[in-house]
Amino acid sequence: MIAIALFELRRRLKMLSTWVYFGVYLALGFILMNAAAGAWEAVTFNAGGGGKVLANSPHSLSVMMAYLGFTGVIISGAMMGQAVYQDFAAGSHTLFFTTPISKAQYLFGRFLGAFLVLLVIFSSIGLGAFVGSYMPWLQKHLVGPNSGAAYLWPYVTSVLPNLFFAGALFFALAALTRRILPVYVGTVVLFIGYLIGGSLMRELETKWISALADPFGLNAQRVVTEYWTVAEKNTRLLPLEGWFLLNRLVWLAVGIVALVFTYVRFQRTHALPLRGQKEQEPSSEPALPASIAPLPALNRDFRGTTFLRLLPKLTWLDLKETVKNVYFLVMVLAGVLFVFISARAMGSMYGTNTWPVTYMVLEMVGGTFALFHIIIITFYSGELIWRERDAQMSGLMDALPTPGWLPYVSKLLALMGVQVILTCVVFLCGLIVQAAKGYTHFELGLYVTELFGLRLPDLWLLCVLAVFIHVVVNHKYVGHFIMVLYLVLSQFASQFGFEHNLYSYAGSPSYTYSDMNGFGPFLRPYFWFHLYWGLAALALALAAHLFWARGSEEGASWRLRTVGTRLSGPVRVGLAVALLGFAGVGISIFHNTNRLNRYLTEREQQAEQADYEKKYKALSSEPQPRIVSVKVQTDIYPQEARVRFLGIYGLENRSGQPVKTVYVNLPPRSELTIHKLSVVGLDTASEQDTRLGFYTYRLPEPLAPGAKAELSFDLEYAARGFKNRSQPTEVVDNGTFVNSEALPHLGYQENSELSDEDTRRRLGLAPKERMADVNDLKARMNTYIGSDSDWITFETTVSTSPDQIALAPGYLEREWTEGGRRYFHYKMDRPILSFFSFLSARWQVKRDAWNGVAIEVYYHPGHEYNLDRMIASVKDSLDYFTNAFSPYQHRQVRILEFPRYASFAQSFPNTIPYSESIGFIARVDPDDPKDVDYPYYVTAHEVAHQWWAHQVVGGNVQGATLLSETLSQYSALMVMKRKYGAEKMGRFLRYELDRYLNGRSIERNKEMPLGRVENQGYVHYRKGSLIMYALQDYLGEDKVNQALASFLRKTAYQSPPFTHSPELIAELRAVTPDHLRYLLEDFFDRITLYENRAVTATSTALPNGRFEVKITAKARKVEADGLGQEKELPLNDYVDVGVLDADGKPLFLEKRLIQQGDVSFTVQVSTRPAKAGLDPLYKLIDRKPEDNTVTVEAL
Repeated sequence: MIAIALFELRRRLKMLSTWVYFGVYLALGFILMNAAAGAWEAVTFNAGGGGKVLANSPHSLSVMMAYLGFTGVIISGAMMGQAVYQDFAAGSHTLFFTTPISKAQYLFGRFLGAFLVLLVIFSSIGLGAFVGSYMPWLQKHLVGPNSGAAYLWPYVTSVLPNLFFAGALFFALAALTRRILPVYVGTVVLFIGYLIGGSLMRELETKWISALADPFGLNAQRVVTEYWTVAEKNTRLLPLEGWFLLNRLVWLAVGIVALVFTYVRFQRTHALPLRGQKEQEPSSEPALPASIAPLPALNRDFRGTTFLRLLPKLTWLDLKETVKNVYFLVMVLAGVLFVFISARAMGSMYGTNTWPVTYMVLEMVGGTFALFHIIIITFYSGELIWRERDAQMSGLMDALPTPGWLPYVSKLLALMGVQVILTCVVFLCGLIVQAAKGYTHFELGLYVTELFGLRLPDLWLLCVLAVFIHVVVNHKYVGHFIMVLYLVLSQFASQFGFEHNLYSYAGSPSYTYSDMNGFGPFLRPYFWFHLYWGLAALALALAAHLFWARGSEEGASWRLRTVGTRLSGPVRVGLAVALLGFAGVGISIFHNTNRLNRYLTEREQQAEQADYEKKYKALSSEPQPRIVSVKVQTDIYPQEARVRFLGIYGLENRSGQPVKTVYVNLPPRSELTIHKLSVVGLDTASEQDTRLGFYTYRLPEPLAPGAKAELSFDLEYAARGFKNRSQPTEVVDNGTFVNSEALPHLGYQENSELSDEDTRRRLGLAPKERMADVNDLKARMNTYIGSDSDWITFETTVSTSPDQIALAPGYLEREWTEGGRRYFHYKMDRPILSFFSFLSARWQVKRDAWNGVAIEVYYHPGHEYNLDRMIASVKDSLDYFTNAFSPYQHRQVRILEFPRYASFAQSFPNTIPYSESIGFIARVDPDDPKDVDYPYYVTAHEVAHQWWAHQVVGGNVQGATLLSETLSQYSALMVMKRKYGAEKMGRFLRYELDRYLNGRSIERNKEMPLGRVENQGYVHYRKGSLIMYALQDYLGEDKVNQALASFLRKTAYQSPPFTHSPELIAELRAVTPDHLRYLLEDFFDRITLYENRAVTATSTALPNGRFEVKITAKARKVEADGLGQEKELPLNDYVDVGVLDADGKPLFLEKRLIQQGDVSFTVQVSTRPAKAGLDPLYKLIDRKPEDNTVTVEAL
């Protein structure tokens, strides 16, 4: 065995391909380490989360090496499969099987030799990363001291186990089938395991399945480390524990079983007998000579039309041989299985699914199956081209009197035909998914348009590229490797600065289908880019024909000499047309993307932001007038993708100083045309910086303190051509949504500055705090919403097409039709923030009312599913908030559906734009205790903003979003609790806990306590929900509402300086008993986490029919800094001790004072208990809430 292994090792180490693979992974390790450590300004890459996570931290290395090892599965398949298949392919197995070598020596010798070669190849990853970490050009703050364990441990936990079990499976498949194609199928099956695991990571209940189903352990690794902080990622090795350890043991066992099974089943025979086929005995009868008949006369025809008639037949033969293959069918069935598994959680939000509308099913099914398209193209491009050579029939086929283009074109067309068949499979899967979920509005036209009109051309382009690579490389496995390498690297092209679709093969702007607006502005750029790349593919196809291998001479020099003989007139014409057309279409695209529109790479956009700060930051302290009134006429032209604003701002100098210069900001967008911009009577700016959108007006006479003036404007936004990436979606045919960001803003805009520390450092900017200190009085002179206004009066007239309704904040004063257009005049009756929007669409309207307040939902026909839920939520919210906080300040609430180009709801004064994708198509099952009614929740949250943001708004300092987003979260939770009960809130809060802990693990700067939150969504939304729900549980809902009502009375509609979080916390402190005031510090001033763990729970049946439950547990409380470094805090806390029944309902729940780590309790319950422990309903923030309870053992 050792001799055979060493022979295999020496042989492989002499092969060029081994060292090519070694060099590639050495380079990848080196490059990725350099990219993560900031070696190149044009490249952004991180493996461990970015931000302050070091490039050579144990976590970063573990992730990088595990994923690079994962991409090498195709090399592992080729290497391990060839180790045994090579003997059958070369016919040398008959020699080996007749020598005195045992089966074990032969099999395990081959396996061990190939496995050692894989170890050599993949050792290059760590070596490349290690060497790369010492390069002098790296950003020093991104690289820490190297640790040998950090480089070696990923091999122990990920790389070597994966190489072993995958290698064992591939070796078994090749040895038992004596074919290499089953090995490819095996790689696909392993990929499916990883993908299935990834799809199950989205749901809390299925994470453990995800961890086990992934053969490579990548998802298991994510489960173990998903809540790690920056500090942990920089210091901790990946622990072999929990689901990760179980995953490694299970899949190592699979590899061992595969080897044992191979040893048992392998037969050292010349050929494998077919199952059920009896060996024929030789006949004893002498062979009789066959009668000789005269051969028919043949009419030989070598005209081109003859071969064209042969082309469909050869194409059909290649196509049939491909699709009837059992391994192809296994791949397709695997893809279908993955589709159906993924469909179970389609569109899931808080564990609640959506209705399977066609666009969503197409995205899910098409996107899920896309990987299988790519895999099949990658593998079968090589199989088709090498089919005759693998069968040792190429000599016969090449000797036939047929032109060289015939087999080449037939194979290319067959591969493209396979994609047509797979697209039909996707079509069928989509229909099945919809029907299985009880949805029958199939929209067959949309299926055909998207699958065959939009997705199939992309697949055909990839077919041409794959065939071209295999033809030019002329080596099956190297061709596969190059294709896989291209597919991997193309995913990172934009991070290396290659962002333009003109040089990204088959690249085109992405598109989004909306029920409201169809394909909108996306089809035109799609067509032009696909015409461009279609011509490029034609040139590649013709070039591949020139290099097609035919005959026994396959050397590069010989193939180059044959190019001239194949460069016939039609080929030359075809190449000329393709290349000239490619260039011409490219010029037209460039004109649209780079001339009619501004094209900037991400780095160039960042450079512009840096230029803005460098050039104008010094002006931030210059006194500016405030906007006090807005009156604007908004003319929306949906069919032209155009909007025009004619407006007047009322200005007032409230700075206390004379204003000598007024600075006006406008979006530096190519769609913008400024017809007029007049400030205090000046029609022309003293300085115009159109690149940065900054206009300077030096006043002839300073504007005195308290003086008033006007700014008038006439602005037009109109789509021009098309862009390279995202297309403008603000003004569309049906579903226009434009907000006040399109209008002028005054003074230096600090929110335009770069915030990422690494980017600022790279561009020469000083470090910057995300927000001013919570007590910064100067910063509190502005709200966090805007810096150029406080409360304004607002009036607008909006016009649109005659078949649409136009809406804006305010009350409808008048509606009329004039000049073939429809006009709406809106006016607010009280001051609002300078934060408003304009919408227009072909809506239907559902109306209701609550205590005289009009409730209107403007929705797209066909999206009626949750209108009643939304209206009920508005009513319940108005009722609760009015009673708990203060009366509602408006006479109407309007919910306006807009296209899913964005996935949010946003609260403007008495107007709530609401994306079609986050509530209108939700499928809430009221009978399912696991379903969260998120349309009800989202609506309640947005209604709550009419109090928290539109009455009380924080200054532009830390903690501002606590006063708006967190209080809106709390308000919505209380409305939900009143409707659904406290027990059902547990599931919602469990999702919030998961999202908070995940959010803090990917924090790029530093986490802040809730009281100093710096507009961090995972803090003010997710943690805010947990904290405020726990607070009302400890203090009582009425006490918290009392504090909030008092806070609102003191701060609603206030003038500068605006309120801040210490004022809210002071109100909460006033209603908090002394023994619970520690909560305010833990909840708002610290980052506090608990580590509560139940150890044992036993129950004893009592004579009176009750049950005595004894619980032992461990408790711990820690404080973390912004990077996750923890220190233990003393315990003097009240924590729920609970006993639950089989349905998870509390049988006993009481707060007990805990002052030490080891605790025990004895309680009595009336019903047989199922689980017991500390904080069983997850009210406190605990990174392992699943161990808060244990199963109660009956004694």
